[in-house]
Amino acid sequence: MKNPFIIFSKRLERGTLIWLLICALVVFLPRIEAYFYPLTISYTWSYTQEREALKRFETVEKARLSRFKPLWKRCAPESLSAADWQRLGLSPKQSAALIRYRDKYGLHSLAQMQRIRVLPPALLHLIADSLLFEHLAQEENRPGWINNKKTAPDQKEQSPTQIKKLDLNTASEAQLVALPGIGQYTAAKIIAYRSRLGGFLSLDQLREIRGLEPEILQKMLPYVQIDQGIQPILINEVSYETLKQHPYLTWNQANSIIKMRKQRGVFKALHELKESVLIDEETYKKLLPYLSL
Repeated sequence: MKNPFIIFSKRLERGTLIWLLICALVVFLPRIEAYFYPLTISYTWSYTQEREALKRFETVEKARLSRFKPLWKRCAPESLSAADWQRLGLSPKQSAALIRYRDKYGLHSLAQMQRIRVLPPALLHLIADSLLFEHLAQEENRPGWINNKKTAPDQKEQSPTQIKKLDLNTASEAQLVALPGIGQYTAAKIIAYRSRLGGFLSLDQLREIRGLEPEILQKMLPYVQIDQGIQPILINEVSYETLKQHPYLTWNQANSIIKMRKQRGVFKALHELKESVLIDEETYKKLLPYLSL
């Protein structure tokens, strides 16, 4: 009988067996523990943590934005000097870098300026509607445009009661830009919020748009109204991805609604939503006009 090629000693066999047992425990012990002690997720706790984190973020954001100043006039960004950028809140180093970029590439559009690393997004957000680019300047200098509103040549500006108001739920970006105080950046934000919302129910909802300053809102309100209705959310058909985009819901609340629907099959009445611990009375009242079975 031939001798075995590899000879294991008793000590090596015991050591190998113990090592295999340890590996098996490492792999299977967490699964056994999860089986006997399943993890319970508290959506109420998650929602509370999310709200507290949002409050902390808003506090930090306000402190960060306080160093930036609004643009004192409507002008082309290429006309601003290094001293002007420092007056807006940039450091001397940032201002010098921005001027070098301007001299080399020019400042031709808002999209281009958003790609400039030394230009903080918070400052650009603050001054975006005051920046006048070449294509907008040509439009405003055309006969028939006064203070960013179209009127007949050599005719006095019409009062808000004399012009046809825009329907806020159907107005295009170009129509919104033609309103007093509204630039391309703010117009895009209004349309994006309208899309997430499903349509405006009242003009007061414009105040919910972050970054829409009260003075700008005051200028545009006399020129807009609401004629068209909203797009209802079919609560028994809507997906989680769509529902979580709604401004009045957090992702936890949207997830809670979808889970309740799966458990029930369908919602038979809208007030059943209030049975979720995450849907408080205030949220329910704000969301109710947008819901449909």
